[in-house]
Amino acid sequence: MRQLELFKATLYRMYKSTGVRIAVLLTYIAAICYYVLATMVANGKMGVDVAGSITGLGDAMIIWLFGSLIVGILVGGDFESKTIHGTIGHGRKNVVINYVMVYMVMMAVLLLPYLVGSVALIIAEVDMTGAESTAVSIFLDNVLKFGDGASIGKLVISYISYVIVVMGQLGILIIVAMKIRKAMAVTCVGFIFGMFTALIASLASKVEMLDNIYKLTPYNYGISRLGIEANISDMCVGIVVSLIFMAVCGGIGWIVFRKADIK
Repeated sequence: MRQLELFKATLYRMYKSTGVRIAVLLTYIAAICYYVLATMVANGKMGVDVAGSITGLGDAMIIWLFGSLIVGILVGGDFESKTIHGTIGHGRKNVVINYVMVYMVMMAVLLLPYLVGSVALIIAEVDMTGAESTAVSIFLDNVLKFGDGASIGKLVISYISYVIVVMGQLGILIIVAMKIRKAMAVTCVGFIFGMFTALIASLASKVEMLDNIYKLTPYNYGISRLGIEANISDMCVGIVVSLIFMAVCGGIGWIVFRKADIK
């Protein structure tokens, strides 16, 4: 019961946060612009040469930017406002569990407009041929590849797996936030990390041990393993790997928090 009360209180704090409201609003605006511009490219109203700029509005980078900010506000907000002194009465383990639960809800909220936009294009049977270069995740890629006879069930699993994988990928920010405890600092670290995930993957692939470790993380799951044309087994494995990764991040976050001196 106390865990539920803490969860509700934290959700309410996030709802009232100006920073969170701005982050959600800008994410939704970016999603709308992304789909509108991608559709214009498909219709030939814009040249493919602007595809690079359009991809910047896609969820791949927007979520790392505003997702990092929200994690920073979620964790850092308690420390910066000193409300952590009251929250800690629920137990440090319960506090970290609460952060992970609220984090998952907030990530789902951020990804919602991209998910809705993708589903809307599929239902409306909009032909996005020509906009392939603007696809940065499964959301637009599924629209491009969803054809006659495609499985609705597989499409749903594809979306669910991708949302959970994204949650897993940003889960590492829980550890960062528990250590740094400053919203803007967490935002900077998260955004920079998001920009270099592809480079990290490339470097890891050159060292067998690092490559094996990398394959056990959510960062190993992209369009090819989560899109509508992927195997359902890959999608399910991606879900399991991401949930375990989030649990590990939460556990490490708890260790960091347990050893922290709260002033």
